[in-house]
Amino acid sequence: MLDKYFKYTLLIDLFISINISMLCFFLIKNSILTFPESELLLSTTSDMANVSFTSAGFVLTFLTLLVSFKSSLKPFKKKKGKTLEDSYKATSLFNLFLSSGLYNETIKHLKNGVKELIIVAIIGYMLKLTIPKVHVNYLFYYDIIGLTIIALVLWRSLLVLTGVLKVQNKN
Repeated sequence: MLDKYFKYTLLIDLFISINISMLCFFLIKNSILTFPESELLLSTTSDMANVSFTSAGFVLTFLTLLVSFKSSLKPFKKKKGKTLEDSYKATSLFNLFLSSGLYNETIKHLKNGVKELIIVAIIGYMLKLTIPKVHVNYLFYYDIIGLTIIALVLWRSLLVLTGVLKVQNKN
């Protein structure tokens, strides 16, 4: 199931966040929930954008560390007089990870997560600057969608980090 999630992350993130937002819409329509005050919505939208930019920074830091490890990696070479299997055994699992296709897949997921977070932040600031006072209540739906996307990107980044740490700990 996680394989499918990692294959279609943006679509699944949007699907989940829009469904949660639609649930909130129906709860508000049926008077189970009410819109928060306008000032709180504007403040929350700013907070969402700030958290999104900050989270993008954390994911970028992790991404930078991985790229730094990769650039300091010595190229894998088969040792003279040894089989390829023996050469792999002498190489750390983390170095094998850095030389494998999983590294590129990991980098792709982290970069896409950063892109999602930056888009959430930019949309939040644009909405806050341009939305007319009559439509401020619609910021509630942005806040729900933004919070869900931020949570999903951070969860996905945590899954990637956990996988990398497992590989490092097997050394």
